[in-house]
Amino acid sequence: MHKIMINNFLDISDLNKSLLENIIYNQVTNTNLIDKNIGCLYEKPSTRTRISFAVGINQLQGNAIDLKLDDLNFSRKESWEDTFKALGCYLDGLVFRTTSHEKLIVGSQYMKKPIINALSDKSHPCQTLADLITLYDHFKNLDLEISWFGDINNVLFSLVEAVNILGNINLHIFSHSSLIENLDWKLSNNIFLYDKLDKQIISKSHCIMTDVFISMNDDDNEIKKNILSNFQVNSDLMALTSPECVFMHCLPAKIGLEVTEDVINGPKSIVWKQASNRLPAQVRLMKCINW
Repeated sequence: MHKIMINNFLDISDLNKSLLENIIYNQVTNTNLIDKNIGCLYEKPSTRTRISFAVGINQLQGNAIDLKLDDLNFSRKESWEDTFKALGCYLDGLVFRTTSHEKLIVGSQYMKKPIINALSDKSHPCQTLADLITLYDHFKNLDLEISWFGDINNVLFSLVEAVNILGNINLHIFSHSSLIENLDWKLSNNIFLYDKLDKQIISKSHCIMTDVFISMNDDDNEIKKNILSNFQVNSDLMALTSPECVFMHCLPAKIGLEVTEDVINGPKSIVWKQASNRLPAQVRLMKCINW
């Protein structure tokens, strides 16, 4: 069992390869949160993340404290810095979903207690943990070809970080050239970019993955919807895949936009197994936090 602990989890890159693999393979230490009070603060609505963290904290015998943004002192213009200092006086840690990744960084500096990124405009590392657990459970290994279709967003950023660390996954990113050209992420040599469909790559993919085309803090951008329409995951695209290929989406989905109903509810879809794995992903992660 792995005993390396981390103080904060803001991005996948906060984990080294060994710890990331141990979370995926369920080889983390059997720790608990007895007498620990963990705050849960969500600037944006949440279903899967909110409930899986609350249940996971309870499973580890901790206390999940639901913090409502409107009930905190922002109405009196208290700064985020002072708010985090105050939270650190009473809580043993914080699960935080925010519209700005910078707030997570500020929190890690001023709260002086562990903070977990429950999604930000930059990244969604908890989702990637669940995705990798789902893929490992399904295929029994991670020597995989994953093809991503659509937006260059926070979910993809965390997946890219994981692929950079693990080294045995080939990630193929299909998106519009205007989005690819602006990509400034660190990419390992097993990450490949395409601005049009490649039937050969699709045919050897173990997993087809997508997310909403309009991401956090984006306006309802008709131009973006139009330029990504060629990267919709539909029955024609899935017909190019092998029999063993699966479809994944982090949910919630905009059915008819990034994916069609017959795919997301079709025989190759494992989106609900993916969703259910949010719970073991959060529990395994929290066992690695130095509370």
